[in-house]
Amino acid sequence: MKEKGRIRTLSLIVFSIGVVLGSLMIGVAVWGDLEATLFNPGIQEEARLGRLRCPVILTTAQETGTIGARIRNTLDHTTSFFSRARISEGYLTLMREETAQVSLAPGESARLEWQVRAEDAAFDRIIFFRLTVMGGYPLPTRQGTCGIVLLDLPVLTGGQVYALGVVLSLAGTIGGCAIWITQYSQRMDLEVQVTRIMILLTVALISGIIVSFLGWWAIGLLALVVMLLSIGAFISYLSQ
Repeated sequence: MKEKGRIRTLSLIVFSIGVVLGSLMIGVAVWGDLEATLFNPGIQEEARLGRLRCPVILTTAQETGTIGARIRNTLDHTTSFFSRARISEGYLTLMREETAQVSLAPGESARLEWQVRAEDAAFDRIIFFRLTVMGGYPLPTRQGTCGIVLLDLPVLTGGQVYALGVVLSLAGTIGGCAIWITQYSQRMDLEVQVTRIMILLTVALISGIIVSFLGWWAIGLLALVVMLLSIGAFISYLSQ
């Protein structure tokens, strides 16, 4: 019985560590992208640019991050696309612009890339990026934004930090939940409620990591709120 109790306690500890790490990863991604929406609004967008991919984190080591976007000609004739990227340069009000023009045949696509470094971060915290893409009529003007959070970790790269955090959080959350479920034999009301909350937290964490990585910060923020409310219920049940 004591051995079973230790395993259950261990499962709760592992699960809690996973949830905390996952919340941090989601929070960092959402924070950067949310702040970026306020960076140099410029031209009013008519549609969201969905194929913009940015690193979540950069470290202060001599690391270069690559921001990429893919544009595609969905018209039935050759069209010229004009892109304008704005990147912060150390301050919120200072930025550099990089423009490009590419001609695409019907159905053809092209990938555009921009390089950013730690010194681009506004206030040494977040690198802001905004991209505007304009094509021929009737294609709408599309915009996309992202924020890359700067961390003072000279050993690991930003990609390594984020990947490690995600892997450990998923392993802890899923593993802790699985161990807890396999350890209780009597379906008491308290154990059932705790199990339900653990499953809800696991689903919310996985969903939050996916959507925040894709840059859907609003849905990521919603997942984070669900997680925080579930954590409160989780602690309440365990304290009974």
